[in-house]
Amino acid sequence: MSRIKLFSMLFILTFGLFTFHFTARTALPQAKDDKAPSFTLKLLNGGEIKSSELKGKVTVLKFMASY
Repeated sequence: MSRIKLFSMLFILTFGLFTFHFTARTALPQAKDDKAPSFTLKLLNGGEIKSSELKGKVTVLKFMASY
């Protein structure tokens, strides 16, 4: 195996382990009984929806940004 391939593989492995090590530690665990804070969202049609209206329902929020 050439030195370039060996160096490349070693670099990728080291970078992957380094990334995994720090990303696993930065995420805060959420307790099972933790509740989301209250919030109100503006809808595209001009209305609003409150988190209290979604109580007991599975809800997925997708945040998008445009710069």
